[in-house]
This record gives sequence, structure tokens and C-alpha cells, in this order.
Amino acid sequence: MKGFFAWQPLAPAPEAKRSRGPLTRWADGSAVAFLLIGCLQVLLGLDTGAFRLLPLLLGLFLFGLPHGAIDHLVALGLARRAMRPRPLGVVVALYLAVVLAVLLLWWVTPPLAALGFLIMTIFHWGKADIAFERLSPSYCDFERNRLEDYAHLALRGLIPIGLPFLAFPDQASEFINACIQLFMPGIDADWGLWRRFVLGLFLVLFLFDGWTHVKRIQRPAARRLLLETWLLTGFFCFVSPLVAIGWYFVGWHGCRHFLRLCSYEPSKYAEGGTTLQRMRLRNWQALPFTLVSVAMLFGLSALVWKSIESPFTMAALYLVLISALTLPHLMIVEWMDRREGV
Repeated sequence: MKGFFAWQPLAPAPEAKRSRGPLTRWADGSAVAFLLIGCLQVLLGLDTGAFRLLPLLLGLFLFGLPHGAIDHLVALGLARRAMRPRPLGVVVALYLAVVLAVLLLWWVTPPLAALGFLIMTIFHWGKADIAFERLSPSYCDFERNRLEDYAHLALRGLIPIGLPFLAFPDQASEFINACIQLFMPGIDADWGLWRRFVLGLFLVLFLFDGWTHVKRIQRPAARRLLLETWLLTGFFCFVSPLVAIGWYFVGWHGCRHFLRLCSYEPSKYAEGGTTLQRMRLRNWQALPFTLVSVAMLFGLSALVWKSIESPFTMAALYLVLISALTLPHLMIVEWMDRREGV
């Protein structure tokens, strides 16, 4: 595996050796492309039926699912362990144990698992934006205090996870309930309280975060952050939930994580070649465990096959798998953040 897939432990490069120049350009290009595609889907009426599952399908092999499929290499690098069977086996075993624990929670109490996943993803996606901003030179002239950082984190995570419940309440609730009904048929949870909580929190955070950046509007990074927040808010208010979250997962969150990993050592991969070549390498390194994750999806479908009635419910099962993979991934990303001083 080490030779064929270039598997080697990955760890943050020293500050002086990090190449950050292309990060923002690539992130901007990816974000604009996928956000435009999402809007185009709506304008062409391709955001219903099977077409709305297109970004989720693409995310199986492009940035979405693969962005966490290199976690084993990162864990070994952060722990300063060599690529050997025993440490690799320990990492995979621990990772799988957390995944199975989350799946067990879905099996025992799916409403709690669904709510936990929403809250966990708000934190994870918001924190990922802050980590990327710390790495990219386009934000280097801007600093927030701790309270402002927490508010920015919560807002950036709440936009993709909370706004669909406000802009498209029926569709968002239907999809989350489809996840729950895979394990508890007949349950139709009422997400009204969650919507009221999201509305109140979003308004407070949107105003506070906006004020944080407006008072520093003379700085280019402040104007950039305001624009990003407004664009994301508009996107998730305009584009239906499955399409919007699918493209965000691929073109924003997943792509930014891949770009972050491009600066990780060993240096012959971190520094050699273009950004595109490094991105391809990371995707190639992720392929084995991406395929394992896809196999897990089909294994889960065999366990709940009586509840799989359409591609829509299969997409709901995909979200359940993503929720199980997110928790150990989040743990490793938090480890990355601490090592990088985020």
C-alpha cells in the first residue's frame, strides 16, 4: 500500500515550509463553481427527483466522502508513528469503534442521533472555516477576539445546517425524518422547536458577526468574510436542502480540507508538483478507505433494506453513514487544529 497508494504518515509542515499561496485561489474557484452549479440546477428545474441527489453522488468520490478517508495517515503523522501494520491497525480499529458506536446510537435512539449529528456538524463545519482562514494568506490581515471567533464558528456552521430548516422547512424535516424512519418506521418528528431555536440563534449571530467585520471594514479580509457569509446565506435560502448541502459538502467543506492537507508532510509530496497534482495524490491516497466507506453504505442498506423505498431513502442512509464517519473525523481534525495552533 505504501508504494502503490503512496501511503505515508502526514503531519503539518513547519511554519516556514508551508506553501499557502494557492490555497485561497483554489478554494475560491471550487466554491464559485459549485455554488453556481447549485443555483443553475434550481433555475433549470433540476433540483427535484433524482437530480437533487447528483451532488451527493458526486461527493462519494470527489472531495466529499474522500476528504476524511486519509484520516489514518494524518493520525499516524500526528502521533509520530511509522506506516507499519500495528500502528495502522490500532488507528483503524479505534476509528471503526467510534463509527460503530454512532451507528448503534442511530439504531437505539434515532431522534437523539439525528439531533446530535446536526449539532456536531454545526461545530465541525464552522471550525473548519476558521482553521482554513488561519492558513490562507487572504485572511492574514484580520484577527478576532475569542468571543468573535466563537460567534463566527457558530454562524458558519449554522448557515448550511440551520438555514434549510428555515427556508425549506418541509423538505429539511422530511429528509431528517427519513433518516430516523430507517430505524424507527412511522416516526414523524416535529422540528418546530429546532426551527425556532435556529431562527433566534441565526439572527443574533448574523448581526453580531456582521458588526464584527463591518467595524473592521477597511481591511480586505473583513470585506471578504462578509461577502462569503452573505453569499452562503443567499445560497442556502435559494437552493433546496439536498442540492445546497451536497454542493457545499463537495465544493466548500471537502475541497478546503483537501487543500489544507496539501501542506502536510512528507515534504516530497507537500512541496513537489502543482496544487492540482497534490490534490490528485491526496484523492488517490483516499481511494482505499473511500471504497471501504461505500461498501459500508451497501452493508447498512442490507440491514435496513425493508426501509429503502427509493433513491431518496438511500440518500438518507448515506447521511446516517456520514454522521457515523464524522465523529472520528472531527476528533482527528481537532487534533490537527491543536497541532497547528488553531
